[in-house]
Amino acid sequence: MTIRRISSTLCALGLLSAALPASAVDIVFDYRYDSSGFFTADRRAVLDGVARLFSDNLTDTLSAIQPGSDELFVARIYDPVDPLNSSVVVDNLTVAANQIRIFVGSYAFSGQTLGVGGPGFQSLGGSQAFINQVESRGEPGALLNPATDFAPWGGTITFGAQISWYADSDLSTVESFSGQFDLFTVAVHETAHVLGIGTADSWFAQVVGDTFTGTLATAVNGGVAPALRNDGSDAHFATTLTGHVNGSAQVPLLSPFIPLGARRYMTDLDWAALDDIGWQVASLQATIPAPVPEPGSWALLAGGLLLVGVSARRRT
Repeated sequence: MTIRRISSTLCALGLLSAALPASAVDIVFDYRYDSSGFFTADRRAVLDGVARLFSDNLTDTLSAIQPGSDELFVARIYDPVDPLNSSVVVDNLTVAANQIRIFVGSYAFSGQTLGVGGPGFQSLGGSQAFINQVESRGEPGALLNPATDFAPWGGTITFGAQISWYADSDLSTVESFSGQFDLFTVAVHETAHVLGIGTADSWFAQVVGDTFTGTLATAVNGGVAPALRNDGSDAHFATTLTGHVNGSAQVPLLSPFIPLGARRYMTDLDWAALDDIGWQVASLQATIPAPVPEPGSWALLAGGLLLVGVSARRRT
């Protein structure tokens, strides 16, 4: 498995319109390794918004991981509080249907590293059917060689403890936050790495030279395979590319640089890449999570390891 890093530099605007699909991926952020108390209530609220963004827009159906007495599933992750030096075993993990569990933590990186994230990995035992089920979660393309799909059980994201973070209380608006990095922007970027951009076999199966040759991403990019950053990692789009956010031009979010005091969103090119590696993407224009219905609205509805820093690197 791989873990990815990225660098510090991002900008732009956008608005989302997305109805909750009948079947959807359920992104769950897990704070059990947050021994330092980094994730305050306002920061958790931002991650809740990130989870809703992806959960609203990815409509895959993923099978549960619940090993029986004769089956073995040992989940392993890069340590959320020391991701560059160690890994840990998540004891007795089970994963519900459609769920992707992302363990989060913080670490004082050197330099301008904002965060690191990537999918988890595992040790397996039991029948071949059980092993295939865990490795594919019911998505047959994940078992092919070359892979055409990706369905992880989860992964990890570690945020820089040394960074001054902006935790926006209202993701539908953008206020000035000069001198800080936007937690929402970085969390969305790293979640996309957990979901396979720059990390999945189905991503690397479509890398040719310094380009990503996915069909939809190529179409969105005007019929030309999008360029990747030429740093040997094949993990990020080149900063020379232009994606679009509800008609507004923006450097792809999955480029390796996020600027101080600015917000970026998933562009049509970023969402297209997720589609190309196997995800069922409802909209190429989703930027912020749909509002949580007011309490009175529920009855009405019921009735009717990569890193953000100065370089990009893959570690195996």
